[in-house]
Amino acid sequence: MKIKLNLKVGLLFLMIIILSLVSAYSNFSIENDTENILKANYNTLEYSRNMLLSLDEINSNKEKAIVVFETNLTKQMGNITEVGEDKVTYNLQSSFNALKKNQADESLKSQIRQNIFEILKLNMVAIKKKSVFVKHTAETANFWIAISGVLCFLLAFNIMVNLTK
Repeated sequence: MKIKLNLKVGLLFLMIIILSLVSAYSNFSIENDTENILKANYNTLEYSRNMLLSLDEINSNKEKAIVVFETNLTKQMGNITEVGEDKVTYNLQSSFNALKKNQADESLKSQIRQNIFEILKLNMVAIKKKSVFVKHTAETANFWIAISGVLCFLLAFNIMVNLTK
């Protein structure tokens, strides 16, 4: 009887460990997917925003605006993650290099803005696609946690009923 009791309690303990592992793995998967979105796309949105702001300040505070723009452009160059983003980023770099030589050229500023908006668009579309993927990961995680929980409950209920007999 003592052996039966130990086996049943041990099985219940094992099911609790399995439920905990399934929950932890699911949480890790969701966290990892979310972190990838932030790393790949949110940073680019921030760099693009900073470049747009500094582009607007080129007429008033040239040196500071150019440094800010170059800093964010360098960061963007190291954070190319989406298909087509490399081409647009290199076009942006080329246009900006031309603008540094001729800061009064409004057509270059317009081209730079178009490039930045294209980078923003690419990353916003990617965020939307990736958020669907994260939602699917969360739904799958909830499914497996629910299945594990139900199995643990049924096993615990069975042990409780049979243990009293």
